[in-house]
Amino acid sequence: MHSLLEKKHTGVLFPLFSMRSKTDWGMGDISAMSLWFDALDGMGINLLQVLPINEMPPGVSCPYTALSAFAIDPIYIAIPEIEELADFPDLTGEMRSHGFQEGIRRLRRSKYALYEEVRLLKFSFLWKIYTSFHERHILKNTPAAKEFFTFMQENSAWLDDYALFRRLKDTRDWSSWTHWEAPLKNHDGAALKELESREENQILYFKYLQWVVHRQWKKARLKAAALGIKILGDLPFMVNQESSDVWARQAEFDISKEVGAPPDAFSETGQQWGLPAYNWPEIEKNNFDWWRSKVKKASDFYDLFRIDHMVGFFRTWVIPHNIALKADFDVKDENAQRERGVRFLKAVISASPMLPVAEDLGLIPQFVYQSLSELGVPGYKVMRWEKEKDGNYRQPENYPRVSLATTSTHDNEPLADWWETVDYVEKKLFWNMVSGETSKPPAFHVARRQILKKILKAASAIVILPMQDIMGIKDRVNTPSTLGLHNWTWRFNTPAEYFLKKHAGLVSEFKTIVNEERK
Repeated sequence: MHSLLEKKHTGVLFPLFSMRSKTDWGMGDISAMSLWFDALDGMGINLLQVLPINEMPPGVSCPYTALSAFAIDPIYIAIPEIEELADFPDLTGEMRSHGFQEGIRRLRRSKYALYEEVRLLKFSFLWKIYTSFHERHILKNTPAAKEFFTFMQENSAWLDDYALFRRLKDTRDWSSWTHWEAPLKNHDGAALKELESREENQILYFKYLQWVVHRQWKKARLKAAALGIKILGDLPFMVNQESSDVWARQAEFDISKEVGAPPDAFSETGQQWGLPAYNWPEIEKNNFDWWRSKVKKASDFYDLFRIDHMVGFFRTWVIPHNIALKADFDVKDENAQRERGVRFLKAVISASPMLPVAEDLGLIPQFVYQSLSELGVPGYKVMRWEKEKDGNYRQPENYPRVSLATTSTHDNEPLADWWETVDYVEKKLFWNMVSGETSKPPAFHVARRQILKKILKAASAIVILPMQDIMGIKDRVNTPSTLGLHNWTWRFNTPAEYFLKKHAGLVSEFKTIVNEERK
C-alpha cells in the first residue's frame, strides 16, 4: 500500500482559477494558491485538489482541452512575484499607473474569471519582462540565465516541441497544424531547425514562461510541504487535437476518430468530446512513453495525481469521422480490455513516486474495480451515488480504505443545490444514512454539518470536499453539455487574505469536525 494511504487525509477541491487574492490580476494564480495554503491549514485541511492547469488555446476555458500535456498555462503566473521584476523599473512604474490600477480593479471585482482579458493583459507584460530578461541576463550569461538554460536542457523532450508549436500557432493565426505547409505539418526536423534559428528569440520566450511557472510553483509547493499540505493534480484522459503532443507524436494518435462516451441513461446518443483517439498499438510499442513522461513531469507539481476517465484506458468509446462507420469500443474482448488497462496502470505507477487516484465514475465494468483494487489504486466514492443492493445509501464508514470519498465532483451540482432539487424519497433515504433518523429531512443549513461529519467519518484514506460544500453555497464549476460564461469561471468571493477572519465561525466549526473525525 502506498505510504500516503497509511494516514487519513482531509482535502478540498478548489480550482486554481477560483482562488481569489488581493493581488491577483482577475483570476487565481500561483501566488494566490500559496496564500490559500495558510487558509487551508487554518481549517485543518492537509490536501488540495486542483483541476488541470495545462495551457489552453485562445477562447477556451475548459481545462480538459489543452494544447500541451506538459506546459502549464502562463495565465497562472503571478507577475508581481517574478524574481527579476525589480530589474525593470519601467514596468513596475507602469503597474502603479492610474490606468493600469483601474483596469486591474475591474478584473479583480469580476464575479467570473475573464480568461481572455486576463490573458491579454498578462501576456503584454510577460513579453516585456522576457525581452528585458533576454537583454540583461541571457545575452550576458548571468547565473539566472544559466539556471534558465539548465531548465531548458532538462525539459527539452517536451519543451522544444511545445515552444515551436506555440510560435507556429501565433504566426499562423491559430490555424490547424493539419493545414500547415508539409514540412512543418509533418514535424520535419530540418524545417523545424531552420525555424528555430530564424525565430530563436520568440521561441525562447515560450520556454522562459514555463521556467517562470516552475520557479513559482516550486516555491509554493515548498510552503505547502512546510504546512504538511499535499497537492492532488488532475491529468486529463486526452489533449486537444490542436496540441503540441499530437503534432509531434502523430503516429500515437488517430485524428480520423474522436473519443467520447456510449449512450446511457443520461444521453441517448452518447457523448462526443472532440478529442482525438489513441493509436494504442503504436503507444504500447514504447510502453506508454508519452503517459509515463507526463506523469513523471507532473511529479514536479503534485504529490498525487488523478487519472481522468480511468475506464477509457481499459476500453475507449471511439467515434469515426467517417459517418459510414459506427461508433464502438476499440477493444471488444473483456480479457483484452482488462489486460490493456492493467498494462497502462503498471506503466504509469512505475513512472513516479506519486499516488495515482482513478476517476472511475459512470458505467464501469466490474473488472476495472477489481484491477484498481489489486494494484492499490484508490477510486472514487461519491456519497450521494453510493448505494447498497437494497436501495439504501451505503454508510461511508464501510467504504474501502483504499478510496477517495467525496460529496460532489466538479461536474455536479453542489450539495446545497442537490438538497433542494433531489427527489424527496431519495433525500429521506440519504438523511437516514446521515443521521439514522426516519423523520422529515431538515433544511440544508441544518443538515449541512451532519453531512460533513458523516463524510469525514468515511473509512477512505482520502476525503475531499469541494469548497462549495464546505461553505454550503450553490456556485457551480461546470454544468456538462452546456456552454457559457457559467462554466470554468467560478471565483470564490473572498480573497485568501481575509478568509480566516471573515469566516472565522465556519472555519472553527469545520476544523473541530475534522479533528474529531481524523482521530
